[in-house]
Amino acid sequence: MEKEAISVIVPVYNVESYLEECVESIINQSYKNLEIILVDDGSTDNSSKICDDFSKKDIRIKVIHKENGGISKARNAGIEIATGDYIAFMDSDDCIKETFIEELYKLLKENDADIAGCRFYRNIPNTTDFVYPKESEDYNFVTDSKGMMKRLYNDMGVFCVVWNKLYKKDIVKKHPFPDLKIAEDAYIMREYMFEAKKIAWTSKALYMYRDRPGSIMTSKRNFGIEEQEQRMFWLEKHIAYYKANKMDELQALAEKVYLFNIHEVWSDLDKGAKKFYKSKYFEKYGHMLKTKGNPIKSKIKYTIFAIKLVLS
Repeated sequence: MEKEAISVIVPVYNVESYLEECVESIINQSYKNLEIILVDDGSTDNSSKICDDFSKKDIRIKVIHKENGGISKARNAGIEIATGDYIAFMDSDDCIKETFIEELYKLLKENDADIAGCRFYRNIPNTTDFVYPKESEDYNFVTDSKGMMKRLYNDMGVFCVVWNKLYKKDIVKKHPFPDLKIAEDAYIMREYMFEAKKIAWTSKALYMYRDRPGSIMTSKRNFGIEEQEQRMFWLEKHIAYYKANKMDELQALAEKVYLFNIHEVWSDLDKGAKKFYKSKYFEKYGHMLKTKGNPIKSKIKYTIFAIKLVLS
């Protein structure tokens, strides 16, 4: 079963406190035919040395040292040199269960799928404890690209990230990451999923995600127009794709997420961003409201907020 090589790409930036645990969890995988690519993205702490030390201990480890350019460029640098038949991504402050690669590879093969994915633990902030997600058979499934994107828009936290999945190499090589600092995972998901004929999923939680203080996802942001545009860019692209390809239901689902993103940060937007996104809200709201795909409770929720915007 282990004749096929799997490349694991890990972008690394100033994570000396977590990096050893991350890399050890890859080294100790039950599936051994791995190519482990550590991309040091201009770290200024001890991360660079930790990467080099690991490469001396395990011949499967390759290290790239580059100037700081962000997570997308770091992942792309890893993709360029990856030689595996399949590719997985990890964040350098996370870790994986011992059978992460083995189980996703088996799932992919048994279902003749192009992408396989799993659920994940999430740590309790400021502790070493992780919370296991509530078990649900709803996460054992095999679907196509459209079915997967429907699930993604209805369960963003599980499906829109790149790191809890295993991909056929050709899918990843064909679509480099965009040069974004926010939601680059979500942006690339549609492109990956529409390259896949079949996606398989397991309800098992095999990945351990860390909400690290000071990370991109936990840092407080200034929600001006420029910042909010970065947050919404992936949704704009998804919606435009569905509109061009006459995929009304997927367009409406993506529009619901668009409205959600405005609704959730409205109080944090500055005056200019509120004026800009008020018109954007109604542009997406009209199509979402009249198109099937979203539950009535969502349509009611965003109608109530639309009334609030009109009255404000």
